[in-house]
Amino acid sequence: MKPSKPLLLGLGMLALAGCDNAEQAAASFAEKVEKAAVEQARESFGETVKELDKQVEQLNDKIDQAQEGTQEWLKQAQPKPEDEQPQQDTEKSGKPQTLIET
Repeated sequence: MKPSKPLLLGLGMLALAGCDNAEQAAASFAEKVEKAAVEQARESFGETVKELDKQVEQLNDKIDQAQEGTQEWLKQAQPKPEDEQPQQDTEKSGKPQTLIET
């Protein structure tokens, strides 16, 4: 065997070992990048959910205000008890009341 063959074989082994180390480093780096991306996505999602909660709260407040306004409007639109009294008397007897003058 020529003296250069063991030297080339040794260099080849070092190169393969270097490739393995590079592969492990790349895998470790990719894992760290993935974790950072997941954490960033969680934070971003959390902020989005918080903003949506604020918007839902505002919408609920507006709906409550609209319901209160509608209830007030309905109360104002109802006939007054004085207006209902003659109609109720007529409905009970089944025939209209007539005034008799003597």
